[in-house]
Amino acid sequence: MKGLLVFKGRYGATLQYAIWAGAALQIEPVKAELARKEHFGGVDYVVIGTSVYIGQLQISEWLKEHAAWLEGKRLVYFIVAGTPSHEKEKLEGYFNAGVPEPLRRNAVHFFLPGSLCFRQLSLKDKILLYTGSKLAKLRGEKINMQDYNDVRKEHLQPLLETVRAMAPGATVGG
Repeated sequence: MKGLLVFKGRYGATLQYAIWAGAALQIEPVKAELARKEHFGGVDYVVIGTSVYIGQLQISEWLKEHAAWLEGKRLVYFIVAGTPSHEKEKLEGYFNAGVPEPLRRNAVHFFLPGSLCFRQLSLKDKILLYTGSKLAKLRGEKINMQDYNDVRKEHLQPLLETVRAMAPGATVGG
């Protein structure tokens, strides 16, 4: 089976996962903004990676604009977020709101933990994060503004096993 990995991120966590997944699956990661229709010819599956930025999938608009390129392909998404993994409803909300319904049908998706390095954020993003944390506090929620890095290669294992299992005659884990 021939695959393609398309991704869009903001500060590097999605890129790192794309590099690791691409190497493990022996497919070249392509930034969404550089993807061309020719990349999708003869492809059986597409791994789509995206980060969440202010509650929105970074790749959302690209998916809407290029949905035709994805028709008939098996789709596997990975979504990188700072949202804790136990907040499943919120995470599922990102996927459902950011991926057009036809591109969710028969797709598999995985949520991967991200990272935050406050000093690397743009001034605009620092202000947005600060404002968002104050608004969240009013709702009884908490947004972490402390630096963290939960990006780990092992978080990709379930996704890699799923993709490998799609090949004819494949067994999960191999």
